[in-house]
Amino acid sequence: MLQVATENTQLVDKLRAEELASDATVKRVRVSITAAASALAYHVVSMIASRQVFGNPVKVTLNLCDANVSASSALATEAVDLASLSVHEPPAVTSDLNQYFTGADVILLLDDVTVGEGEPRADWLRRVYSKFSSYAHEIDAVCSRDVVIVVPAINSAANFIGSVISRCAPNIPASNIIVTSRLVENGARAAISRQSGVNSGSIVDLVVWGDASAVNTSRFAVDVSHAKVYDCDSSAVWGPEYFRSVESVVRDTRWLSHDLPSLVVSSSTSSSSSRAVIATASALTSFLSDWCMLGRCKCNRSRLHSVAVASQGHVIPSDNTVQQRCIYTLNHKNVPLCFRL
Repeated sequence: MLQVATENTQLVDKLRAEELASDATVKRVRVSITAAASALAYHVVSMIASRQVFGNPVKVTLNLCDANVSASSALATEAVDLASLSVHEPPAVTSDLNQYFTGADVILLLDDVTVGEGEPRADWLRRVYSKFSSYAHEIDAVCSRDVVIVVPAINSAANFIGSVISRCAPNIPASNIIVTSRLVENGARAAISRQSGVNSGSIVDLVVWGDASAVNTSRFAVDVSHAKVYDCDSSAVWGPEYFRSVESVVRDTRWLSHDLPSLVVSSSTSSSSSRAVIATASALTSFLSDWCMLGRCKCNRSRLHSVAVASQGHVIPSDNTVQQRCIYTLNHKNVPLCFRL
């Protein structure tokens, strides 16, 4: 019996050592999420916990940050139920700003500072500045230079928020502060799909310039000059090497230059609150998924993905009326920061 016990102990020790060795090769990502009690955070956390974002090789640690601790705790419990093996440990819940971003690799700023009824825009922007500058100072104090800060374009202040964080967190490279324009890309793909009859999922390499929130057609532009359509019904052959340009599929340059931006704005402003939340969560998590996959799959590295980052002096064409001195959208070929998780 003593010999059997000894052999069992040796086997357990061997299995434990193998498990530790295997576990050491798994990448870990600590994600801090603000406004964790919001409906947007609920959908984002659900997608992260169900492996739809970072994938199987990555173990995620969530830090849920919100003044409403009870709602955040309920979300943490649900994340554990959904997580399987993707979430490394039960999410941490905090209402203390000093603990929001400690040890974070990725920060998702999901706060939506809504405009009060009759509130002047200048006063609203001051409130936006107050909230996000406090975040930026804390991030600057406790995070490493490698942290990546992602701001979804929830409202028209998205680019302004990116600029505030960039200025108030000088120790964080400006290239690591990203405002996603994926929601605008998705809206443009859907409009092109309806116009041409192609599958929206087969449209790639759209580029969005200017305001990532796309609430005004004079402040952004959808660039289809690099966009491609795969698996087009009108093509004689199809496959990864066969595609058609969006211009040749739509066959209406005026629609692309004038009607498409208006349709993107209309789709974003006409959606109900619940649909808008789901669309924003899907856009954010699909962006994060593409970003994570880029580091593991060489096949995705030729794709263009638009994000808003602090301008490094890139020239905006004179015929575009986007505001100067704001954050401009660039693809990852021009910005060496982007997809490096």
